Amino acid sequence: MAYQALYRKWRPLIFDDVVGQRHVTETIKNEVKNGNAGHAFLFCGSRGTGKTTTARIFSRAINCENPQNGNPCNKCPTCLGILNGSIMDITEIDAASNSGVDNIRSLREEAGYTAAVTKYKVYIIDEVHALSDGAFNALLKLLEEPPEHVKFVLATTEAHKIRDTISSRCQRFDFKRITAEDIYDRLEYICNAEGIDAEERALRMIASAADGSLRDALSCLDPCVAAGKVVSTDFVADFLGRAQGDSVLALCRAIAGESSAAAVDAIEAVTARGRALAPFMETVIKALRDMLVLRSTGKMNSDFSPEEQEELKRVAAGISVEKLLYSIKILSEALSTAKYTSIPAVVFQSAAIKLCIPHNDGSYDALLARIGELERKIADGAVTVAPKAAPAPEKPPVETPEEELPLEPEKEIYAPQSEFVEKVRDKWPEIMRNIFDDFKLQLFTYLESCSLREYRGKLAVTLSDETFPVYRDEVKGNLDYLRGLIKKFCGLDCGVTVKCDSDFSKNGPTQVKDPLDDLINLPITEIEK
Repeated sequence: MAYQALYRKWRPLIFDDVVGQRHVTETIKNEVKNGNAGHAFLFCGSRGTGKTTTARIFSRAINCENPQNGNPCNKCPTCLGILNGSIMDITEIDAASNSGVDNIRSLREEAGYTAAVTKYKVYIIDEVHALSDGAFNALLKLLEEPPEHVKFVLATTEAHKIRDTISSRCQRFDFKRITAEDIYDRLEYICNAEGIDAEERALRMIASAADGSLRDALSCLDPCVAAGKVVSTDFVADFLGRAQGDSVLALCRAIAGESSAAAVDAIEAVTARGRALAPFMETVIKALRDMLVLRSTGKMNSDFSPEEQEELKRVAAGISVEKLLYSIKILSEALSTAKYTSIPAVVFQSAAIKLCIPHNDGSYDALLARIGELERKIADGAVTVAPKAAPAPEKPPVETPEEELPLEPEKEIYAPQSEFVEKVRDKWPEIMRNIFDDFKLQLFTYLESCSLREYRGKLAVTLSDETFPVYRDEVKGNLDYLRGLIKKFCGLDCGVTVKCDSDFSKNGPTQVKDPLDDLINLPITEIEK
């Protein structure tokens, strides 16, 4: 006997065996049992979710000679004839290759004749959205006034292309994507029935890669079974071109612990195994998404194995929501960029290092991520503030003979910071957020990399020597706007000017203070890593 693919061999034969679509099968089964099945059904859903299978079961159930609680018996002559294709009253039409109006006209003519063997003629039209406009018009008349002995089942993966006049004359059922857990349970059941030795992690990897399609999962299991006596995790990972969970978790731990070396090692381990980096990064983003959901809602909604989920929970405890959002954004951008380069490893490694050294990124999102991490460490007790030491007693001024007084410098020294500059720095994240909310996006971009200093009693928005000639006019044009924001958020009515770094190097270089230094350099008595 010729070999039969697993997805064909294990196609459900009764409504109760259809996986993950109980809301559909229970309704149709009750209609059949009560004898009030509609004349037309519209099955919508993604591939591999059981639309055609359910239609075939329905065609046997309404014609079965010995129905079992709404299910077909699959033993009577009618059921067996439909299963082996000897009864011609059940017709399946592929609308993708029979989309013309003539095909539907021919169907209308055939539908007028009563069934030869069965009680009802059943027409299953797959991919019905592919019908032409003329074919839709011809089908509409048939659905509007159907013969009593005819049932229609229309199946589609693109429900939005179905005309309202068609769908309104059908009972619509939406097939859900099958969960990874349901797919895993079905794979495990089939492996036990077939005597296939398979590792749990391998089956879970197949279930996750199937993306809600049981048929895709069984199609993937077939070659994995043919490869050897045991369906191993290593082979499945190689077959799918995906990295195992240990590499994904290693990169997640590196990002949470801000370890650049560990992040680079995790990516190099994937390339060393000869696996594609793009699917690996997609899996990492999914893991970060799962941790984000866990930190935000307290629930773990993941396709990873139970052991991997426990490790993700431990990693999530050491990373803030802001850092997770920032990491997902950076890796998603890297994933898009890598499509257009011949060296994607460099793109992904650069993105990973950027996440591990966030203070090198002066963007607004990176700033929020750093603040979020500090807040998390303070809340977890990983960072404590040492009590301030008592101020030293002031020494009386020492009188210096007039002839020994130091000479005044020839050029004015500009203080890099003062009390009012510190107040503005404290409120600068709120000011930047307000600029963003006001849709001054160009100004927001220019100010992301600026520093704040004092210049002759004014607040100096300081740009680098490279960007000053390009950004100067835009910033100058908004000085009154910035002054108003400073007055609003800081309560200060100070002048604002724009300068470049070289203006502050007349008496030697000055150290520019990062707005987060006061928080980052807090005295640390205990750090839990």
